[in-house]
Amino acid sequence: MNTHKLSAFLWSSIVVLVVSTCVGLGFWQLDRAEQKQEREQLLQQWTSKGRIPFTQAQRLINSDVDATGMQTAVSGRVLQHYWLLDNQVYQSRVGYDVLVLVMPQGASRWLLVNLGFIVAPTTREQLPQLQLPTQITLDDVLIKEGPLGSITLAQSSPSMGWPKRVQQIDITQIANQARVPVYNFMAYAQTPSPLVATEPHYQPVTMPAEKHIAYAWQWFLIALAALLIALTAFWRARRGYDKS
Repeated sequence: MNTHKLSAFLWSSIVVLVVSTCVGLGFWQLDRAEQKQEREQLLQQWTSKGRIPFTQAQRLINSDVDATGMQTAVSGRVLQHYWLLDNQVYQSRVGYDVLVLVMPQGASRWLLVNLGFIVAPTTREQLPQLQLPTQITLDDVLIKEGPLGSITLAQSSPSMGWPKRVQQIDITQIANQARVPVYNFMAYAQTPSPLVATEPHYQPVTMPAEKHIAYAWQWFLIALAALLIALTAFWRARRGYDKS
């Protein structure tokens, strides 16, 4: 294979790789858009039902209904230990989300509740210190099922003592550390409690389906542009080769 054919082969391979990658990313964004549309429809259905008592919400979850986005209220005893979900950013501030266990009235297991954001101290070695109430009433919480983990930026071994800093939400690990039975779903506070100085900020859908569709079109247009540029360069090179 001469130098001209070798360079043409390499150039063609690069173009195919770029175009196929961009097209693949575009279809991935379309798939994400479809998932978000389904999620938004489910959230609208739960919103139309209004706030559901926790005992009824528990029965619905046990019946294999996707309860993510279900609105309910929780009132009960608070376990006097808490976890700090690391690497949280809210309103340009760095900090933690506070995770606590609540025993709802009439329940047989503890419910993991994200109370919201708290600003991190000035040094990494320090952890926010909270005085948890023994009882709490949260009038507006959203249920979250399915994958609960967040992006893990750094692995860390379980910390000694309390509170415990965690890199992702792992209900099994939390149940083992607390040594109590915990529901396999969790709740996010939507309004602040006057008893705890945290700022709820959970949003069940962070990026709407329309934005994913816009990103998909961007990737398809990049693929088209790369293909047109390659074809133009090939046509010009071919004309120059034929004239020589």
